[in-house]
Amino acid sequence: MDSSSREKWEADVGEELRDHLERQTAANIAAGMSPEEARRRAVLQLGAVEGVKQECREQRRSFWLETLWADIRYAVRTLSRNPGFAAVAILTLALGIGANTAIFSVLDAVILKPLPYTQPERLALIWSELKSAGQSRVPSSGPDLADLKRRSRLLQGVGGIWVSSAALTGTGEPEQIKVAFVTHDFLSILGIRLARGRMFSPEDDLTNAAATVILTDGLWRRRFGADPQILGKAVRLDGQDVQGATVIGILPPDFRMIFPEDAAIPPDVQAFVPFRSDLAREPRDLGYVRAIGRLQPGAAFEQAAAEARAVAAQLRAENTIDSKQGVDFQILPLQADAVRNVRPAVLALFAGVAFVLLIACANVANLLLSRGELRRRELALRSALGASRGRVIRQLLTESILLSVLGGAAGLALGWGATRWLLAVRPKSLVIMQSVSFDVTVLGYAFLVSLVAGIVFGVAPAMESSRADLIETLKSGGKGVVPGKRRLRSLLVAAEVASGFVLLIGSGLLIRTFVRLLDVGTGFQPGQVLTFQISPPGSRYAMDEDRVRLVHNLWKNLSTLPGVESVGGVNYLPFDDQITWYSYYWPEGTPLPDQYKLLAEHRAVAPGFFRSMGVPLIAGRDFDESDDVTRRRVVIIDESLAARTWPHESAIGKQLNVEAFAKGDFFRATAEVVGVVGHIKYMLLTDEGRPAVYEPYAQAPRELFAFTVRTTGQPEALIGAIRGEVDKFDADLPLSKVQPLAVYVGLARAARRFTMLLAGAMAALALVLAAIGIYGVTAYSVSQRRNEIGIRMALGAQRRDILKLVLGQGMLSVLVGVAVGLAISLFLTPALGSLLFGVRPADLVTYAAVALFFSLVGLLACYLPARRAMGVDPITALRYE
Repeated sequence: MDSSSREKWEADVGEELRDHLERQTAANIAAGMSPEEARRRAVLQLGAVEGVKQECREQRRSFWLETLWADIRYAVRTLSRNPGFAAVAILTLALGIGANTAIFSVLDAVILKPLPYTQPERLALIWSELKSAGQSRVPSSGPDLADLKRRSRLLQGVGGIWVSSAALTGTGEPEQIKVAFVTHDFLSILGIRLARGRMFSPEDDLTNAAATVILTDGLWRRRFGADPQILGKAVRLDGQDVQGATVIGILPPDFRMIFPEDAAIPPDVQAFVPFRSDLAREPRDLGYVRAIGRLQPGAAFEQAAAEARAVAAQLRAENTIDSKQGVDFQILPLQADAVRNVRPAVLALFAGVAFVLLIACANVANLLLSRGELRRRELALRSALGASRGRVIRQLLTESILLSVLGGAAGLALGWGATRWLLAVRPKSLVIMQSVSFDVTVLGYAFLVSLVAGIVFGVAPAMESSRADLIETLKSGGKGVVPGKRRLRSLLVAAEVASGFVLLIGSGLLIRTFVRLLDVGTGFQPGQVLTFQISPPGSRYAMDEDRVRLVHNLWKNLSTLPGVESVGGVNYLPFDDQITWYSYYWPEGTPLPDQYKLLAEHRAVAPGFFRSMGVPLIAGRDFDESDDVTRRRVVIIDESLAARTWPHESAIGKQLNVEAFAKGDFFRATAEVVGVVGHIKYMLLTDEGRPAVYEPYAQAPRELFAFTVRTTGQPEALIGAIRGEVDKFDADLPLSKVQPLAVYVGLARAARRFTMLLAGAMAALALVLAAIGIYGVTAYSVSQRRNEIGIRMALGAQRRDILKLVLGQGMLSVLVGVAVGLAISLFLTPALGSLLFGVRPADLVTYAAVALFFSLVGLLACYLPARRAMGVDPITALRYE
């Protein structure tokens, strides 16, 4: 209704009410009343004219919109008259809502959004489980993959992937890239649609098929200038299992590889090639394929898992005396499994920012309560003029929601900045966080949080302020402290302290976990060690002897460089993209059924590896240049394997059956143990991992090799000299991951560091907000009680008595909050168990330290207003009053 229509309506209603009043007055006069009494009775019968008008207005359909608009305009005028209060409230809310929005954007990207594949809810990750060796979540073998694909009825497709490396040459500087060997249907099972070209076909997977490759959009643009004619052209892709390939497709720009970390499928794969081998004919105990599947429409994961277990039972029955004795299959939803390691951290952080928002709301509620006391006369006058209690509450809630919406708008800006920071400090393994964005979902969440927060922190002050006694308020001029509000403010302070205490406990536990990780032994000394990787191209290093010669020559030349203390090398470095290779081992004379019960990491190393890594030689000798294919096969084992296999006796000279590798094939061989070294953690800092068997690289050359160069100075200073030595032998040989060994250890700690950093930031924010809340309430209480304090001092109270009074009342709320926070923390912290290491959820040191720290912060926040209270002049305070 526009203004002219509203004015006409008001005039019509007024005219009708006057007419009704006149007619009723005339009727009363006709009944024998005096004119004065007749009008009085008519007014009583009709009611207050303005009240009747208001009832009529409320019957209009547009009334609530008009009222809302009027409330908003009044709220804007009210807040504009007190910009300091509005700015403090909006900033406080912006901090809480901004933190919530930033963490929700992560929660949305990591947990709520589906994976960037077609119908990801039907995608399954398939793990093998070797019960005889007590191992779960292990890769499958080629025959396992083929059998499951052939026998399963609930899986629409079963595909496999294995990641290796190759040299990309011919277009600029040689570069070593990650190459994924896949079954022809792997990308199709994911539901990927190519931006250009075609998918692999079953013919591409045949052993004698021509080599083909599908490139990522990034590699196509970076190395080939986004050449639209690339399809059908050959690229110089040179690895042990691929030499040159024809480009048949380009992946879309938004393609991402998102798999669990322990699947060893790194996110930076840049090319896909078919296996071009008969996986079904490979050894059953050669497990290296990471398998995926897609469920048939309507099939459930529980049904598919049951069917896979039945297939495993058939395989065990058909292979009675081999490694399949203990095999089983796990069928897991890829969506859930891909984020299973990060889910607890993200949910914990989201719960943390909820506490931050609760503290911010309590702070603003306290501000509104304090402001409500200053507005008692105003609210009493509005009530005296006919405003109902509900009308007053609605107006106050409108002001609260307006504050919250403005805080939400400012919080969006803070949240966007916080999200950029999160992306900058995130571990590179959290590829799924790349999809974090401020989309419609995040904006809707921010708006919803703003509305809810406005209601949460506005209800209590609105209810409390609307209870004012009209007569007493108007008689006192709106002055004085209302005991009920004082208690409510103290209760809000206790809630702030409890929430902040919970956050500080969680942050403290995560900080102690990270400190423990810094002290955890890796089994090697990463300081002053430079590493780099090579992958000798198969076209130029087709024979094992060629690769061995290259590695040996580089090893000798690098050893002579100034500043080099020792040089070694290994095929897989610790903590490198979760890549590992493990297999069965058994001592000589082990009966056949027991030969598939022990698993160990298998590494091919160059002489000097243990010295360059700082790994102690416990017994026997290191490898030397004489340990080559012309000599008896030898191995070095770690202390863990020695203690498990030959407890209480020397392992030197013992015979061990191991998985050997030569001429591109794996086979079983017996080797003599010539040394025992310290145990190295290869996968996780928080787990001891499997024992290890080391073979001389000359007896077991592998396609990928990482040099370890221990220096006497800064490792990075040798990069140029190392590049020069490599160029002497092969200028087209690409180097990759030229970086200090300490970088890998940092990567192993990155996820815990990231969680600790975020939890610490939230705890610091909560602490600041809680301290401000304690200070604000105490300072306001002192200002409102100046008269009381003046009277006390006039009657003989000493400064220390005033200090005790103020500190006692302020610290009571703090100590109550600490006690409540302690109880809540004991209830909630067990949920952090998966994020902790070396620290119990109920860690006494952390709880005691946080309780003491928070109490000291609360004491300081109360002491500052208490000092001002001690300086109150009794005469001045009484004169003011």
